Parts: sequence; C-alpha cells; structure tokens
Amino acid sequence: MLVIGYGNTLRGDDGVGFVAAEQLNKTICRPDARVIACQQLTPDLAKDVSDTERLILIDANRGDQPENLLIRRIVPIESQPASAHELLPETLLAFSQQLYNSCPETLLVSVRGHSFNLSHSLSHQVARTLPRLKQQVLELMNM
Repeated sequence: MLVIGYGNTLRGDDGVGFVAAEQLNKTICRPDARVIACQQLTPDLAKDVSDTERLILIDANRGDQPENLLIRRIVPIESQPASAHELLPETLLAFSQQLYNSCPETLLVSVRGHSFNLSHSLSHQVARTLPRLKQQVLELMNM
C-alpha cells in the first residue's frame, strides 16, 4: 500500500495533499503501508508505484462540483501534456507500467480547493474537510 499526497504548500489549498500525507505519515502504523508527501508527481516515483499493489493519491482540484471530496479510479495513459517534471496521475501509472511492468490499483482522492493564491495556509473550507479526507483515505486503505 502506498499513499502519495502532493501539492504546492505555497499556494493555499493546492497543498492539501501534502499536508494530509504528512499528518497520515504520523498516524499510520502499518508495516504494509508507506506514505509520501511531495510537491508534485515526478517520474522518479514510478519505481515506488511499481512496488505496490494499491496506490492512493491525494490532491486538490479546481472543480466546481458540489462535493468537497471526490474519489475516482485512475488508469494509465501515455500522453503527457505540460512539463515532463510534473506528471498527471495517469502518466505516472503509464511510466510504472512501461518501465517496471507493474501498475497498481489506483484511487485519487481529491479535495475541492477554494483558494490557490500565494499562502502557507489552507482555506477554512479545506481545513474543515481535512479530518474527513484523512478518514476517507484510512477507509480506502482497509478496503
């Protein structure tokens, strides 16, 4: 089991994945689980991804959906828009599959962000969602 929370902690709610992963890392005491907090998904994570059976990703989203938390299954895709230094979750899975012939079951838990301005703090809305987010990740780990 691997949990990766990612996001820019200097951009307000964008950092919620990083913050959640750091907090989960202090509370998860399972020998079969590992938690990584990082600023963005990068190609070097493909090895870690290939070594797990289940991957849970945590990130913020800019969507206008009414739900604060969304969970969706991620499958590999080979296209990579934007920078090769920052990957889409689907592209990270494709790298894992291509380089290591392994692609875990992957779930993305995303939190609806409200403020992505320069800030070291989460918005009040996202900060209130953080305990529910962590509980959701723990439940997904036990599925």
